[in-house]
Amino acid sequence: MSTLTSTDMGELKRPTTRVHAPPGGGSSWSFGGDDVAPAPTGRKRMAPADVAMESPKQQPTAAPVAPPAASLTAPPSAPASLETVRVALLKTSSDAEIVDAMVQNCYEKLDAAAVSSETFTVATLEQLPYAANKLTQFGGFDAVICFGFLNALDPLVAALSAALTQSFISISVKNVRPVVRAVFV
Repeated sequence: MSTLTSTDMGELKRPTTRVHAPPGGGSSWSFGGDDVAPAPTGRKRMAPADVAMESPKQQPTAAPVAPPAASLTAPPSAPASLETVRVALLKTSSDAEIVDAMVQNCYEKLDAAAVSSETFTVATLEQLPYAANKLTQFGGFDAVICFGFLNALDPLVAALSAALTQSFISISVKNVRPVVRAVFV
């Protein structure tokens, strides 16, 4: 049995860059006169800056302001804008019996509220975030509702549920459109 350690074996020593490139990126080497200041050593620190976050402000309208009494006569179910709201219903084709019943119920509720909706189908739960991202980015939809069924007997149920939720939140924040998780266990 040998008593040599890795430091005793010359061929296992790794070359170092500490001589010509010290940590922090600075160097004490100078070419030329002494009038040039040496490069700073250490990490560059960013000065903390105050960040003022404001919500987007709506442009003022030129329409005359109605008295408060007139606004009480309008029905509360009237939409705030004249544009139609488009909602994408995104579902999985796995566990179709359960998922289709949920999608049909949601479609009926949206139809009763005069909301335009379209249904899209993906194969598995793992494809829901990708499709939701594409629909919110390029589909022209105001919201996406993602339907699916997550089997509680699946050994990865907790990890998959957390990953789906985090993905939907990230997509919603990135695209500034709501992505609703309707994945049931």
